[in-house]
Amino acid sequence: MENKTKLRAILQFICLCAGGWSIYQVTYMRYSYYDAFLKAFTMTNEQFGVLFSVYGTLTIATYFLGGVVADKISPRKLLTFSFVSTGLLNLWFGTLPGYNTALIIYALLGITSTLTFWAALIKATRQVGKVVGEGKALGGLEGGRQLFNMVVGTMLVAWFGTFGNMVGGLQAVIYFYGGFLIVVGIITYLVFPDEKEGVATENPFKVAIECLKNRNIWVMSLIILGAYAMTSTVTGYISNYSTQVFGLSAVFAAYIGMFQAYFSPLGALGGGVIADKIGISKMLMIGALGMVATVLIIGYMPNGASMVIAFLALFALFNVFMGVARGLYYGTMKESGIPMRLSGTAIGIMATIGYLPDVFLSPYIGKILDMNLNAPDVAYKTIFTILAGFGIFCAVMILVFRHMNKDTIKQLDDERRAKKEHKAIIAE
Repeated sequence: MENKTKLRAILQFICLCAGGWSIYQVTYMRYSYYDAFLKAFTMTNEQFGVLFSVYGTLTIATYFLGGVVADKISPRKLLTFSFVSTGLLNLWFGTLPGYNTALIIYALLGITSTLTFWAALIKATRQVGKVVGEGKALGGLEGGRQLFNMVVGTMLVAWFGTFGNMVGGLQAVIYFYGGFLIVVGIITYLVFPDEKEGVATENPFKVAIECLKNRNIWVMSLIILGAYAMTSTVTGYISNYSTQVFGLSAVFAAYIGMFQAYFSPLGALGGGVIADKIGISKMLMIGALGMVATVLIIGYMPNGASMVIAFLALFALFNVFMGVARGLYYGTMKESGIPMRLSGTAIGIMATIGYLPDVFLSPYIGKILDMNLNAPDVAYKTIFTILAGFGIFCAVMILVFRHMNKDTIKQLDDERRAKKEHKAIIAE
């Protein structure tokens, strides 16, 4: 019976990682397929930015409600619906519809990947964290998602490169993601129990008010906003940066877009383990400052052919720091003492504020690129400087958070120290 329970738990976590990776792949195809995407849908940079802004607007509009829903409905129902419905929308998008239809699909994707999904995903992972440690669980989720990206995503980039034209290759990749999500949805329904843990029994309105009055939730939201603005935008435009500034091929740029899969698991998994030893917010600060340093160097480094290797090494390092940040920026809930019964609603508020850059940054960056079509290096210097500013803002918010929670953080540090000393005594 115990082995059967462990196997079910492993399958559940695999579903969380596989679905948590694939559910966003079509909406974030700019990571590896930016140029192919523009060609397939005949869009300008600004139109692509608007498309993504529509998606971002719908996600922002539903994150909070999704948090409330996650406190009332079982993960089995929410996750299964999210995976299957998003898969069907991906298959529709794979027909390469017109721009107006694409806007509708992206709007619907903003609902199916948020309202019924995101808070349920994080809450389920926090429940796993009660057993293995919250830093390890959240870092493991991010690392697992990127490991799927590393293996499956790399195979898809290679498959994309075998097509005679970019449009046909892109269409095949989109169809794959649609079918993959539907399969994950079916497996999720089979391996998850239809029950709820950590349910808030109070009126949802009262729970929401309690969360909104909590200053920590607002500060944690701003931490996520600063970190997410950097991570989403840099990885989202790096393939275009590679082709326009360094003159690399679209296929090679697609592999560079895959660096997130190759290197961020190192930061997510390693950062999660270290965070459980030194503290989550302290490790998060290392991730934020590391991203600022690397993005500034990338933005202002020479762009000749002789610098390609240096550029690749720096972007790999950026992805390690990004893995630390994205794997841990929800982990601050432990240091602020957010109880499990408030997790869903708290995550909804944090995501609503934290992911706001999806609404306003993409159109603005698209406009910067369109205004500097003959000088992409100038455009990206401006873009990367703006993003470094978001990273500095994130670091400042982490300092504010640590000051607000210094007593709780000290208590957790003391508990870790006592546990370490106890293990040392037993070992002797």
